[in-house]
Amino acid sequence: MPKKPLIRTDKIRKNQVGEGVVKDENEFADYPNKCKKCGYDKAQIIDMGVSYSDEDNLILLKCGKCGCSDRIGNKVS
Repeated sequence: MPKKPLIRTDKIRKNQVGEGVVKDENEFADYPNKCKKCGYDKAQIIDMGVSYSDEDNLILLKCGKCGCSDRIGNKVS
């Protein structure tokens, strides 16, 4: 019966976590819109499409900093 190779855990390197280049802000947020929650001045436009053929598209503005979403377009009362 062949022996299984031993795995040495002292030689395995773990991924180092550094500062990186990612910021807290959304890079796709380029639409000028002031967030009502945090006051950030840029938002990402998200088109959710339609659920039924007789409805308008659901369009959201997502804040580039905190992620708060607002619906725009036809609002039904």
